[in-house]
Amino acid sequence: MKSNVNMLYCLLGSFVLALLNHPVLSSARLGIFPSGYGASLFGVIFVWITDILAFAGYLLLIICSILLFITNINPGKNKNRR
Repeated sequence: MKSNVNMLYCLLGSFVLALLNHPVLSSARLGIFPSGYGASLFGVIFVWITDILAFAGYLLLIICSILLFITNINPGKNKNRR
């Protein structure tokens, strides 16, 4: 049961990271640059880093979901229960 809770926390964190590229939040991410993020090197690096973090979030979301399914689907364990 403890590992399921930890996996759910991992899924929640991965989901938050994956939300970095969502169109609803893109205005919040790019709103700190009034003249556009391409006008400064910091803006370009900031967008590049958030894109990489969002991609890592998608990968972690897939991996943690698969691991959660595998840990909960164990035919040997379910046969012994009544």
